[in-house]
Formats: sequence, structure tokens, C-alpha cells
Amino acid sequence: MTNSRKKVIMILENTLDRDTRATKIIRALVSNGYKVDFLGWNRGHISSRSEKREAGSYNKETLFNYRAPAGYKILLYLPIWWVFVFKHLMTEEFDIVHAIHILSIPPALIAGFFKGKPVIYDILDTYEDSILMPKIVRNIIVIIDKIFMRLSSSVILADKNQIIEVGGIPNKNLLVIYDSPDTLTNINKKYIKNDAFTLFFAGSLNTSKALNLDKVISAIKDIKDIKLIFAGYGDLVDEVLRCSKEMPDKISFIGEINRSEVLERSLCADLLFVLRDPIIPVNKYICGSKILEAMWCGKPILVNKGTSTADIVIEENCGLVIDAKDVKQIENAIIKLKDDPILCSKLGKNAADSYQNKYSWDIMKKRLLDHYYILCNTFIL
Repeated sequence: MTNSRKKVIMILENTLDRDTRATKIIRALVSNGYKVDFLGWNRGHISSRSEKREAGSYNKETLFNYRAPAGYKILLYLPIWWVFVFKHLMTEEFDIVHAIHILSIPPALIAGFFKGKPVIYDILDTYEDSILMPKIVRNIIVIIDKIFMRLSSSVILADKNQIIEVGGIPNKNLLVIYDSPDTLTNINKKYIKNDAFTLFFAGSLNTSKALNLDKVISAIKDIKDIKLIFAGYGDLVDEVLRCSKEMPDKISFIGEINRSEVLERSLCADLLFVLRDPIIPVNKYICGSKILEAMWCGKPILVNKGTSTADIVIEENCGLVIDAKDVKQIENAIIKLKDDPILCSKLGKNAADSYQNKYSWDIMKKRLLDHYYILCNTFIL
């Protein structure tokens, strides 16, 4: 059976509006002959951007239009979502199910069992470590999650440190697909020299992420000729806007922007940063996309110690690692890079070289497609 005859149903308990990983995977599969349907949950959250167009020409989108809150309260609505997914999978013909996150895997496993089809469990974020919860509750969820991992045909991780996070993955069909940026043809890679040393951060601006943005804002107050640009969405937007009004010459907020503009603005920045606190376990074990975006752009990055991101920065010598709880350390690190363009250039080159040799999306895509090929040929599809 050729790839062009194989149908994949990708499941995500959200829409594609803010999701870059799903869109990249869909585009990789479609461009290599797979037929992809997307099954998502429209929970009524408003997004000012959409990444759908970057997913390419996938076959069909089916949305479960049922309002539900974000955070742990979504757990109350899961049975309804699971029934919807199960019914859809049992009435549709498919060859592979690709379920992203623990919230989508249970009905996929049941339907895959009844139909004798492979099910991929893609663990972008380890749900049980995304928020702080009582240790006993967390450990119970880990046990359940490991059952799902064992029952899945294969498991995809976003960081190799997730293996340590849950104390081992009980599935021999395991691969790591880092959330590397894709090489999009519409990215403007023109270099622009800034009037001031420019820091840039884009993404989820939520208190629950423990981003230490307040520390960065405090750190730049006494630094001359510096600019801090924020983009994104979340409950910290009002605080960022307040700071931008207090320091309009140093801080600006440009709203929520799509992935292409994030990369373009990252290319124009002098320094990128992600100072997530490892007190949130997911921050400790998953590097996320910021370090990979910095590598793609060939830019130095400032990161917090005790995180998977810091491990990569140390290994590749592509930025500086500091203690984000110490405002003075942040300030000194920024000044060090601001005053030493040769160091910035060296760290940026190391970042770019590491991306090309180890972390590029081309490498991740080949890894993904090889895995799909092997998985497809293990089952009689």
C-alpha cells in the first residue's frame, strides 16, 4: 500500500488556531502522500491568529463545537469529548490515529483496538506536570498515563528528558520529535540593525507558566539603549501593557501574532529569552519551542537554570544560563551580551550550527516519516 492510500486521523482537544506542532506534522504527512483528517475540539476560546493555513491541504476538518473552560476544569467535560471522538472513529475509515495529549488518547485506543489499527500517542506536554497539583494526584495520573503509553502502538515525545520525568516510557516504539520551527518559504530573513539592543518574547503570557517576566522587566529598568518587545496572549497581558505605559521607551506589546511573524521578529531581535521556572515540572523536563526558534534564527538565548532548555544551552554553548530569581543576574547577563557583539555572534553561530546538525525540522520530519513507514508496515492496513 502506498502512502497516498493511507489515511491518518489526527486528534487534538483544541483547534489548530494556536497549534504549530500539529500543523507541522499534518503538513509533513500530506506532503509525503498521506491523507489526513483533523478531529478537534472547539471550546469557544477566541484566537486572534490562525495556524491552519500552515497545515497545508489536509483532507477534512471535523470540530466538536462545545464550550468548555481551560485548565483543570476541562476534566468535567472530557466524557462528552471522548464519546464524540469514539463515535467519529468508529464510523470513519482510517489507517492510523495520531492523538496529541492525554486528553485525546483514551477513545483513540479503544477505537484502535476494535478496528485493529495503530494508535500514536504524541505527548507534547506531560499533562500531569503542566500545573501544580498534590503529589498523590500527580502520581495517580502518571500511572494512568503509563497505561496509555503501554497500550499505544508508539509514543512520541517532545523532549528526551520526558523519559526521566515519568520514570521511563513503557513502550519500545518511542521517538523524540523536538518542536523545531519549520522552514517556511514566506519568512523574511532580511537582517535589520536595531537602534537599541532588542529582546523579544512571544507566546503564552500566562501566570501558570511561571515565566519570570516581571524579573526581566525589573532587570532592564536601569539599562540604557534597550528595548523589550512582547507578543502573545494570556492573563499577563494587562500587566505587560501597564509596564509598557510606564516605560514606553523600553517596553512594547504588539498583541498576538502568527508563527511567521514570530520568526521574523525573532530574526530581528538581538537576544531571545525564556526564563520559565522549573518549579512547574513541565518547564523542567520539556525544552519547548523557544530555544529551537533561537537556534533556527541563529540568535543567543537567555535561559533559567534547572531546566531542559538550560541543558541544551550548556551542551551547545548557544546562550547564557542564569538564576531567574535573581534580577541582578538577569541584568548582568543582558549587559554582558549587549556590550559584547562578538560574543553574541559566536553564541548565535553555535545555535545555528546546532539547529542544522541536530535539531532542524528536516531531521525531525525524516524521523517522523520513517517512524510512520515502519509502523504502517507492522500492521496489516
